[in-house]
Amino acid sequence: MKRTAHFIKTIPLSPIGIYNALKNSPFSFKETLGYFIRNSYGPSYKNKDIVKYNPQSFCLNDNVVPGYRVAFIGDIMDMAGKNETVSESIKEFVLDCDYLVGNFEATITDADNKGYPLAQRHSIQILEPLTELFEPDRTFLNFANNHAGDFGHKGFSDSLAKIESKGFQTFGTVQKPFAEIGDDIRVVAGTTISNRDCDYIVKLEDADTYYTPDKFNVLYPHWGYDLELFPRPATVTLAKNLINEFDAIIGHHAHIPQAVTSINSEENGSDANKLIAYGLGDFCIWEELKHYLYGMVMKVDIGLNSQEKWQMGQVEWRFITCQEKTDTEWETKIIDTFPYL
Repeated sequence: MKRTAHFIKTIPLSPIGIYNALKNSPFSFKETLGYFIRNSYGPSYKNKDIVKYNPQSFCLNDNVVPGYRVAFIGDIMDMAGKNETVSESIKEFVLDCDYLVGNFEATITDADNKGYPLAQRHSIQILEPLTELFEPDRTFLNFANNHAGDFGHKGFSDSLAKIESKGFQTFGTVQKPFAEIGDDIRVVAGTTISNRDCDYIVKLEDADTYYTPDKFNVLYPHWGYDLELFPRPATVTLAKNLINEFDAIIGHHAHIPQAVTSINSEENGSDANKLIAYGLGDFCIWEELKHYLYGMVMKVDIGLNSQEKWQMGQVEWRFITCQEKTDTEWETKIIDTFPYL
């Protein structure tokens, strides 16, 4: 079955084709136009310097005794029939972690996309490299994202059942809005957009209802805009408001890495410095457009400080890329530098 990973490559370059593309887009005319431009000419540098990257290794709060080490990855995207593999460099990076969290942004199905070019489709093969990367029963996959509705509720439910049958933990649905990691960490999902009508995933506007004061609360939002290297001012403002309640924010959706930052205790109105990672980019994807081939992998220590309060201590992150290895196989690996910065 011929498959295409992204909207722009399926649009007939004619007035009728472009009109139909704009008509069927889940975005406004302005946002759809921006999407076309960034796909065609590369990522946007607008809002550069609105936030600054923290080093790839830093201590957020001193005197935190690690109780958990949790790894986070970004968007697990459509591989278009290619086999995904994960390099030893990434396996070694997460080897000392207790749990792993990722955003599963496609439906496992053989169904036709019914003329909807944005639909993201996985084969069952995608679960093999995820199993090799980390034990399924300690891997939490989020489904609160804009592609959850691509194949309707039945397609989504069937895909979810296949994933859970392999032992993976799932969250981000109305039935399972958050992930409980051990007894002390809650990862709360929420998306700002859905490409199709979808009432069975968590919306970001409802995420605060799942906050609990007796745990360390990580917000894992699906937000921002495709191929924008820096968050928009409205997203930064939203993050600063949300971090007053949540203990950390680790985002995804932009399909490109965005800044890993921190906000000090004076700014967030608490006794702890807090992490805001705006976007982890793509963990894996098949794409002819090279802009989409980059992301991040991160691990964080969460534990009790000297006052017996849960805080985040050491933070480590690396840039990654998903690249063609053979005609049928692509590999995700750690890289030293991100070419767009």
